[in-house]
Amino acid sequence: MKPGLTLWKDRDPAARCLPGVRCGTLDGPPDNPVHAVGQLASEGVQFVQVHEPVDLTDADGTSAVAVLLLVRELTSHGIAVDWTLRMNDPAQWRELSHLYPPAAVLYGSTGGESEEGVVAAWRGSFHIAKCGYRRGPGFLEIRDHRWGSFRRLVVQEPGSGAFQGLLDGVPAVVSASTERVLRRHLHEHLLHRAGRYLWWTPYRLRRWPLSTTIP
Repeated sequence: MKPGLTLWKDRDPAARCLPGVRCGTLDGPPDNPVHAVGQLASEGVQFVQVHEPVDLTDADGTSAVAVLLLVRELTSHGIAVDWTLRMNDPAQWRELSHLYPPAAVLYGSTGGESEEGVVAAWRGSFHIAKCGYRRGPGFLEIRDHRWGSFRRLVVQEPGSGAFQGLLDGVPAVVSASTERVLRRHLHEHLLHRAGRYLWWTPYRLRRWPLSTTIP
């Protein structure tokens, strides 16, 4: 089951109590996160709460990948997210550290204590455009700061519908042939595995940061 969402037009907890700031709830992440989050941004949504943890210990991954795609798109639009992440290995957080920082990172498939050090490191290292892409004619330029140093990667965009689907927010079911074709992107952590699925991790850069510290 996909976790429900609550939407507000302000990040400030005090302001979220005011009339007209709460935008209502959704039963779960939208099927087309790229389009849906663009619509939410145009309507002035500034804060989204995810009701249930994103569980990367789930072997299926349907619910997890739906929320991760949502968080990716919300981060791309500069919308804050209140979410919780459950992982088998908290040391793998850097692969997701370009996403808006979660309120808690839990370790283990059931129960588990919050990994406060991971949350603190995630919040301390997070910045706009930490791992995003710009699209040119026939290629993607990816700028990646997740590992403590700047990496610039260029992907010659394949013409397959499967790759375009990944950019459109449609996860790919993992199979031997899929993994073989996408192995390079997996190695470079441009794809992330969530249960039975692979999803494209960099988000589209919508604003270029005005900072000399972010190339």
